[in-house]
Amino acid sequence: MRRRLLVLIILMVSLLVVALIAFEAAYWQKIYPGVTTAGIDLGNLTVAEATHKLTGKFVAQPLTTTWGTASWVIISSQIQLEYNPAQTATQAYQVSRQGMVWQRKTVDPVFSWQENQLQAAIASVSAQINIPAQEPEVQITNGQVVVMPGENGQAVDERQLRQKINLAIVSLNFSPIDIPVQRLQPKLTASQTEQMRQRAEKLLTKQLLLTLDGKQWKVDTAEIMAWLNSNGWNRPLIESWVADLATNIDHPAQNALFKYVDTGKVEEFKPGQEGLVVKQSDLVDGIITNLNQLETDGSTPTFPVPVTTTSPTIQTNQVNTFGIQELIGHGQSDYSGSIPNRIFNLKKAAGSMNGVLVAPGETFSFAKYVGDISAETGYKQAYIIKDGKTILGDGGGVCQVSTTLFRAALNTGLPIVERTAHAYRVHYYEQDSGPGLDATIFTPSVDFKFKNDTPAYLLIQTSVDESKKILHFDLYGTTDGRIATVSKPKVWDVTPPPPDLYTDDPTLPKGTVKQVDFKAWGAKVSFDYKVTRGEEVLQSRTFYSVYRPWQAVYLKGPAQ
Repeated sequence: MRRRLLVLIILMVSLLVVALIAFEAAYWQKIYPGVTTAGIDLGNLTVAEATHKLTGKFVAQPLTTTWGTASWVIISSQIQLEYNPAQTATQAYQVSRQGMVWQRKTVDPVFSWQENQLQAAIASVSAQINIPAQEPEVQITNGQVVVMPGENGQAVDERQLRQKINLAIVSLNFSPIDIPVQRLQPKLTASQTEQMRQRAEKLLTKQLLLTLDGKQWKVDTAEIMAWLNSNGWNRPLIESWVADLATNIDHPAQNALFKYVDTGKVEEFKPGQEGLVVKQSDLVDGIITNLNQLETDGSTPTFPVPVTTTSPTIQTNQVNTFGIQELIGHGQSDYSGSIPNRIFNLKKAAGSMNGVLVAPGETFSFAKYVGDISAETGYKQAYIIKDGKTILGDGGGVCQVSTTLFRAALNTGLPIVERTAHAYRVHYYEQDSGPGLDATIFTPSVDFKFKNDTPAYLLIQTSVDESKKILHFDLYGTTDGRIATVSKPKVWDVTPPPPDLYTDDPTLPKGTVKQVDFKAWGAKVSFDYKVTRGEEVLQSRTFYSVYRPWQAVYLKGPAQ
């Protein structure tokens, strides 16, 4: 009996093996039955056959999105939608051999699109549907409180719309897609409106007072009413108000300014100052607490602005431990011919750099130390390059300072982190130098930066030789044996300036001609910069400048 059973088992296994071998032979290099993609049957096809079949089926069609009676069409080329039949067929073949052979399996079509372009298309649709909700508002009219309950709005659920678009593409179903639109409901009910009106009545004519070091800021009734909402107080609006207040209070700690003296020591010539920063989150919490008190008992609270002080990073008594021992680099430039306002700005900007210490490993930012360049900070109008023109603007001449510091950093052998050449060749920078050794700045977008990779602090000292019209930058620190080499500039593709341009200006007196822009030859310029220490090469790079040919422009009054 056992022998018969064993024979039967062996026979069944043999039949199963034969069946499997026959099945595999029948579907050799073919996709097993029951495998589909987007409803397309790929069973019993080779990868090549499946690819051919899908190529005729995988045709990207326009995606129509609808909302109500309106519709918007996203064409496939707009989002660069492309199907990949070959990869889809390959995946179908691989998936068919996973799991049980009799199981039905579905493979998603392989496709690609430009995500940013799809997002832009969805945003374009949203912009035509979205209506912002109007928040409730308290108004004071003729001394009476009026509560505007607000209006509901609507917004496209862009995440859900994107999912619907993805499903349409995967399923090859290009039927119109309903745009999911969410309702925004800030509108108050009648009871909520009445509750806000009663609260506003209590706060009518009330105010808050904030104090700091003898100064006082008043939060008046109109501001308080704007902060009211149905749930208490509109914290984001209060945070915005506090942030604006902080810009008038906050100031960073200022390191002392120093100078190197003949005795080989560094001395302070301007003491450091502590900084002050408003603790904004604490102030918002304090305002809300006091608003609640104001609403409860009607008193006028006065409370201090919470602040924290910050200390200078460099203390005066430490300075002679920073390794500043000698002059290690120098740069200069000639500003002869500058108008008085340009010279004023040059001196002012250079003064902001004078006495600054740069720590080892620190990246020095010109924009950080020069600060805001505007009439509000004391700069005068002189010629600047802006928007492809030479015009009068606040701070003309500051680029002479960044250019001079650029030269000092090169001569010291420091890594130049950021440098931008001027749009055209400026004659000031070639009065004592070849072309290409300039560095423009336009805060805050265009900066000049270098890194202090020496073993000690760097001390920057500036000076102006008014008799010779020379601006000097001296860098003091500790030499580590490095030697910097700056090659002579190479100049090519020199192009002449365009013909002079004369433009009628009826505001000028008759016969008057006024030059407002100056000609300059265009050129491409490069120079090599190499820094070595013994046999070691610390830096080796080439600086390039592309200067546009510049046209002289004249304004002329009406003819006689």
